[in-house]
Amino acid sequence: MSSASNDEPSMIRKISFVGEFSGQVKRLPGFDKSFHTVPKFASDRAQQFLAKICHGELEEWGESIFADTRAAMEYRRKDISLDCEAGLARLEAKDFILQRCYTLIEDTPSSYLVETELLDLGSSELLMYEPFNNCIGPLFDRMRCRFSTRLSVEGLIDGVEDSDDSGLVADYPSDCEHCDVRLANCDAVFHFDSASLEVRFATFGTPAQLAQAYQQVADAFSSNEELAQLLPLPK
Repeated sequence: MSSASNDEPSMIRKISFVGEFSGQVKRLPGFDKSFHTVPKFASDRAQQFLAKICHGELEEWGESIFADTRAAMEYRRKDISLDCEAGLARLEAKDFILQRCYTLIEDTPSSYLVETELLDLGSSELLMYEPFNNCIGPLFDRMRCRFSTRLSVEGLIDGVEDSDDSGLVADYPSDCEHCDVRLANCDAVFHFDSASLEVRFATFGTPAQLAQAYQQVADAFSSNEELAQLLPLPK
């Protein structure tokens, strides 16, 4: 994705990449079955307990990604830092931020959710940089694009349905609050609402793989005059 020109503000104001997976609290390495009990409620105290028993696993992940990133990106000490506390590991580099957070699942507090997020990217070129993708790895199943202006989801649906492209398909509920667009020969689902686009994968992928899927929908929309005017996605 290239930056928009000065006289054409970008439709997208913020991009991030997100990946989630879950696990059982009792399976964490820091959980001692002879001493600990599984949380019954997702209270603040239970969350503090989770942060304590996941700390070793989280710190190990953080140190590993720190070392890989520092080597691959040739960062110096002042270019990168890692902080790990309270169930959150946050790696801050001069070109991006990568963080991972452990939280209890409110409805089933015997289980936890791990969310990994890549944000504050310094440039779109970084997404296709091979050493960057190699050190970060396939951690993400979603690419989130926040819009700078509100999108008419109904207008988007009409544009897709009026399109001559038979490979462009839209699924949506009766209230049209959101819309899932699919492209022929593309496994990703493009989830639109009035404020954002999410490129969704069924499995984990690298930033480059998600960005390439985004490029496919941007190309498809740019070739359709109605969709290009409604949603000028930057490439």
